[in-house]
Amino acid sequence: MLIAGDAGVGKSRLITEFCKSLAYSRWKIGRGACVEFASRPYGPILEVLAAVDRAPFELTDAATKREQLDAIVERLAAIAAKTALIVVVEDLHWADAATLDLLAFLGSRLQRMRILVLASLRADELHPDNPATNAAARIARSARAGRINLAPLRGAELWTFIDEALDGVSLPEETRRAIARAGDGNPFFTEELLKSAVERNAANISVRSRDLPQTVRTTLLERLRPFDAQERRVVTQAAVIGRTFGLPLLATTLETEPNELLATLRRARDFQLVEEVAPDEFRFRHGLTREAIYEGFLSAELRPRHRTIALALENKPPEERSLEALAYHWWAAGEAAQAVEYNDRAGDSAAGVHAHEDAIAFYERALEFDVASLVRGSLLKKVADRRLALSWTKEAQATYSAAADAFRQAGAHEREASCRATAAITAYGTGMPDPTGPLAAMLTRLDPSEYLARSRVHLGLAWLAATFWFPTRAARELQQVDQRARTEAVDIALRFHNVAAFVAMTVGDLAAFEREHAAWVSAAQAAGSAAALAGAFTNGAMCRAFFGLHEEAEENLERALRFARESRSRHSEESVHAFGTMCYLLRGDLERARAELEHVSPASENRVNITFATAWGTLIGAALDDARLIEKWFDAFESNIANAPEVECGAGFAEIMARRGRHGDAATLLHRALPECEMLRGNVFTLLAVGRHGAPADRERARAYLVRAAASGVEQMVERPALALFDAIACARSGLPEEASALAREAAEGFRRLRFPLLEASALEAAGDFEDALSVFRRCGAKYDVRRLEAGRFIETSEPTRDANDFATILSVRESEVATFAAAGRSNLEIARELSITHKTVEKHLASVYRKLGISSRGELRARMSGLARR
Repeated sequence: MLIAGDAGVGKSRLITEFCKSLAYSRWKIGRGACVEFASRPYGPILEVLAAVDRAPFELTDAATKREQLDAIVERLAAIAAKTALIVVVEDLHWADAATLDLLAFLGSRLQRMRILVLASLRADELHPDNPATNAAARIARSARAGRINLAPLRGAELWTFIDEALDGVSLPEETRRAIARAGDGNPFFTEELLKSAVERNAANISVRSRDLPQTVRTTLLERLRPFDAQERRVVTQAAVIGRTFGLPLLATTLETEPNELLATLRRARDFQLVEEVAPDEFRFRHGLTREAIYEGFLSAELRPRHRTIALALENKPPEERSLEALAYHWWAAGEAAQAVEYNDRAGDSAAGVHAHEDAIAFYERALEFDVASLVRGSLLKKVADRRLALSWTKEAQATYSAAADAFRQAGAHEREASCRATAAITAYGTGMPDPTGPLAAMLTRLDPSEYLARSRVHLGLAWLAATFWFPTRAARELQQVDQRARTEAVDIALRFHNVAAFVAMTVGDLAAFEREHAAWVSAAQAAGSAAALAGAFTNGAMCRAFFGLHEEAEENLERALRFARESRSRHSEESVHAFGTMCYLLRGDLERARAELEHVSPASENRVNITFATAWGTLIGAALDDARLIEKWFDAFESNIANAPEVECGAGFAEIMARRGRHGDAATLLHRALPECEMLRGNVFTLLAVGRHGAPADRERARAYLVRAAASGVEQMVERPALALFDAIACARSGLPEEASALAREAAEGFRRLRFPLLEASALEAAGDFEDALSVFRRCGAKYDVRRLEAGRFIETSEPTRDANDFATILSVRESEVATFAAAGRSNLEIARELSITHKTVEKHLASVYRKLGISSRGELRARMSGLARR
């Protein structure tokens, strides 16, 4: 088995971990390493034999090479006849010719032996001049040979690697992202960059992208060793031009003809230094290779070189000029005016094709120069916009605030107000305290004639008031928005109708909502923004679902998804699915709701999306009795959410806690989830959960919210039947079955009319109509409730008794597995290997098991498990 990949990609680590997993098996494992210089013939195989066989093996004078090979293979076969054998050969690309011949010879005979050969090699070293290239091909052609090509880490794998490498050490998020980009997914490079960054961070030294650790630089520069001085001159000049470089430009800067450079570039390609990406265009295969070469220059040498390159680029015809290249070289040359201009333009160009991270890099280059406050504010706002598009909400909020400060210094009050409002809204999304403070402070210093700026501030305050469920206060702020501002600024009109529509929904005014939502969509169309249209229709779907207008809600979701995809915004598309999960849950389509939920990432940085996913994902998992969903959206998030839950999370989280016998935890969570506000709309699941599991004082508060919501707005609001069901639960608790049954039937009829089937089934059950409730639950696919009613188990309003040893209801599936192994005496490392998880994940699950079971040691866990087994 060949394990191939670039230097540092993890070949040796993979082999080591595989061998560790066999530590308690009967396999014998021998390792040998190829060395670059002065290799002993068959050296790695002789090392293997010395490690696995007590009897010494000496090479003897053989008559032929075949006899020599036979002698070594026979010794390996003799060992394998007694016990299975793993032969590990490291760094096959440096192997001596004899070892390569032996492995090719052995490969054709392995089928009859209990031998596994694992050989690591660097794919980028297999250039035509390396004898290992042909040998590896011969080995790969063997009947039973396989090959694993290790690719760089990407996505979640890369972030998990970084988290575990840091092992709890704090590092700024931007530094982590910069390292992730620079390391290109290579574990060795990434780890070394992390080490360097941690050391510099601890010493309060700024971390720059060009600061490569010596270990990385040495590894990379070794690739230049086979090149002579003239060839190195070509490669190093290419490094000054950039990771991607054109042959004509390279020739111009070297004052030579392009044809004179082809031989060197061909050799650089064969040694995996560069790759040809198009005719006359080349690219360094790894960005760090180019950086290592580049760092060999003095700064005094680089600036004039970059200026020469920039001037050469500017002399090209306009259609051949590269904004990105001009931005880079003027920046590297230190020429402020040209650097700011070209980096700003390059950033705009990147943003236009949704290359958000590239755009940020260009804008931040421009910000390195001393520019006027107005220019600085504009650049900072562009950075904030791109960060928000990437769902980097915390960084976006801080950057909007910095942009507002710059605009204030420049006296650009309207632009300051716009940034302050967006910063406040984003601050709410990240859970920051007092998000309205900066807006209120700005109002005190704005002149009344600044009606555009003042309108933006009032809109920001109105949005936050509406979001925190204070519709009266929000309406008051909306009244302060100047009509002239709504006419003159499309974005003000967009925000105004957004908030006005939400306020109308909150107070239950369907006619006003329809009017304001239509105006909201028109404003989004006038703005020409697909993302704004996606947001309008996404929120329109939610509000219509609250009114029981399910077909209209579904139509809005379809339109929202179309515009979200057109906008190419991950945040917008994910939001459509998060809101869609709720809409399909309300109409009782659990399978469709689960399908929508699959499009929401547990790693999402958007607070609203995560809130909806955890809230509705837990409820859906509870209804479907889906252990995977419960583990994904409840167990994985409980520790983060339980202390400060959003109101949407109350119902699902309380339900799972109650099922696991944690009634006190359920009541505490519901207490925390109930907000202090004027009116709640659309959160009947949580309010009803308070009625079942909440403390008496919280039940009073929840009922007051239902009374207030039921008394306002149109008749077809879900809070009216919810109030009847809430009171039915209270009557049942107080021993008034007839009153409870009558109220529950009234609630069931209201839910049926509005087509909220899950709530209808709950009301039918509370009314004692168990067959009808079972029928509705079946129609929704609510497997848990179907099984419960079929078994004759009905919802109780008092706290049911639970067996503290009922692990199936208390622990998640993974926690149960970890607990079983731990109780059996397995170590954390053994459990990790058995379950193919990290030992840190084992520790996390064990801590959760101890907390849920109220124990503090493995001895107590073993006793609990033993008691359960005796039962």
